Amino acid sequence: MDAAVPNHLADPPAIVRDAADLRPAGRGGTLLPRGYLGTRGSQIVDVAGRPVRIASIGWNGTEGPPGAAPSGIWKVSYRTVLDSIVAAGFNAVRIPWTDIGLDTPLHGYSDRLGWINTTLNPELLASDTSNARGRYRYVTTLVAFQRIVDYAGDIGLKVIFNHHTNQGTAGQQRNGLWFDLGPGTDNTDGIVPGRVTAAQFKQNWLRVAKVFAGNPTVIGYDLHNEPNGDRGHITWGGGGPTDIKAMCEDVGSAIQDVSPDVLIICEGPETYRPPPASSGMDPRHAAPAGNLTAAGANPVKLPIPNRLVYSIHEYPEEIADTKRWGIPETGKGFIDRMNHTWGYLVRDDIAPVWIGEMGASLRTPETREWARNLLDYMNGKYGAEGGPTFSGDQQPVSGSWWLIGPSNDPPFGLQTEWGVGHYRPDQIAITDQMLFRPRK
Repeated sequence: MDAAVPNHLADPPAIVRDAADLRPAGRGGTLLPRGYLGTRGSQIVDVAGRPVRIASIGWNGTEGPPGAAPSGIWKVSYRTVLDSIVAAGFNAVRIPWTDIGLDTPLHGYSDRLGWINTTLNPELLASDTSNARGRYRYVTTLVAFQRIVDYAGDIGLKVIFNHHTNQGTAGQQRNGLWFDLGPGTDNTDGIVPGRVTAAQFKQNWLRVAKVFAGNPTVIGYDLHNEPNGDRGHITWGGGGPTDIKAMCEDVGSAIQDVSPDVLIICEGPETYRPPPASSGMDPRHAAPAGNLTAAGANPVKLPIPNRLVYSIHEYPEEIADTKRWGIPETGKGFIDRMNHTWGYLVRDDIAPVWIGEMGASLRTPETREWARNLLDYMNGKYGAEGGPTFSGDQQPVSGSWWLIGPSNDPPFGLQTEWGVGHYRPDQIAITDQMLFRPRK
């Protein structure tokens, strides 16, 4: 059998695959092969060394305050949410966590923290089901993740966990860093007093890794969400507490000691203005999606090297606030920015890049143009402009749409309501273009 990327590519790659690999998802998508994944050059590959494309979607909720529930389970079961992800053609889900939320029981009875329909989600109730006030008692966030991973494995969906913030006080940690207490910080997360040191951040990652060690449903660990180089004085190399390259090497190596087969995912720091030369990053280029200008010449090095994936997040102006910095989100300037700040890693076969968050309301001409440009770039249509191209058995750039379900603000989500189906036509037309689709 041949496998091909979406049919709008000029030269779809052909791959000989065993029929057992071709497990369908919805909308013509295909689940990832069984087992863990690795890397070869700029490609993500399966255990047999065959290129694959991670087509994932984000599921929010657990990036919120301690005890916040996964979104949507006030109306449907967590199993239905996962079913809806597969039905939309995705092969993986990205799930966030916070340090002080891991051991907190889900609350399940708060507008702020999310309600839980206990009839539909009985597995999330603790064995001692009620507290002194007569309310239900729930499992902790980490135990809930185990329930979610168990069912994801049953339906062939892979899981990527993402450290989002230390305390769940904002979508992006306001101090720009992955810790909020100790050297390198002002001992706050940018909003509240700090509680998590760099050492505790590392230990919490090890706890997560130990829980899922040996379970190939969990294929990757996204070490930290949206490090911000403008706020956090982050460097790439050179040492010191805010050296993100050193953090990725230290934490990634420790995770590999526990779980050697998972992908270690390192995000570039977001720099809305060109960083100083002392940062170790290219001082000529702003990189609001994530600055990986130094990753080619000064890469993250891990004991097991073929497990490293870099990541950026790409959003249009309605979410990323790029226009006030004079940063283009469409046209030649947009393509040039991607080429310089991360695309060269794929184009020059240096390392894979997974776009860990991408999304837009698609309600305006500008956001629709942004989406078209980005998907065309990911799918190899801008080779003449210096972007990556793909041939033979190569797969295009992997990505993760933000987000499953409906939302009340941009990007509003893939669906109009929770459950299987209910897709927004403009959004599903875009996500269809990022699916990994073998063909007969």
